Amino acid sequence: MPNSALYAQFASIIASHPIDELTQSDLLLVGQSEKIKSFYAPFEAINTQAKVVIVGICPGQQQWRNALLAMQSALVLNLPEKEALNLAKNSGAFSGAIRHNLTRLLDHIGLNERLGISSTSELFTDHQEMVQLCSALQQCILIHAKNYAGSAPSMLKNDFLKQHIYDYFIPMVLQLPNALYIPLGKGVDEVLNYISNLGYLKQEQILSGLPHPSGANAERIKYFLGEKPRHLLSTQTNADQIDINKEQLLQRLRANKVKPH
Repeated sequence: MPNSALYAQFASIIASHPIDELTQSDLLLVGQSEKIKSFYAPFEAINTQAKVVIVGICPGQQQWRNALLAMQSALVLNLPEKEALNLAKNSGAFSGAIRHNLTRLLDHIGLNERLGISSTSELFTDHQEMVQLCSALQQCILIHAKNYAGSAPSMLKNDFLKQHIYDYFIPMVLQLPNALYIPLGKGVDEVLNYISNLGYLKQEQILSGLPHPSGANAERIKYFLGEKPRHLLSTQTNADQIDINKEQLLQRLRANKVKPH
């Protein structure tokens, strides 16, 4: 179903039901395949002027809830559809602790300097025009009422999830053909490489290599940022691979010309 139809279908439902009912029922159900459920998340706003596209896996339940609360506020104020969707996305996308970790990682690789801003935290405040915040799967995907983590099942091997990429993500990419794409997570790397092989993106546009900014990834983040030395790392953290990923990321970023704002 196209994005415009989704907003038309669900706006009145969002406006007329309490948040807990919206997030704990099937009121916002978009589709289902066996144990996988897809729920409408108001993240369809596209900033066609964006220089950078930050791509997550899919909105988690916290981000979904935050976006719905913002959408409810917008609907109470009778804001136009475009304004309501922008408010919902900027309130919900990568919200919570993940946003703090993400901006620290992006500042560390110097993206803020390349964009001509003091910190990438401004991408969520004063310089929202420079970024497109999105997910490989636009809707909130839950498996047995828990967040989909991006790997079980694979987005590219499960027909239901893969169709989401074709329905929502690729149409967005077509509107941002020259931006830099920063994937968050291995599964998102695979999706971007897949659509690059289809001809929608060039490999040099894809800046892979950041640790996922989830709080559960704290040790890898600290090592990437230089805040935890190698000899204190647990056996679960592969320092060599992080170093390789980081160097490749920095090389690709240096090779790309991003015009400051």
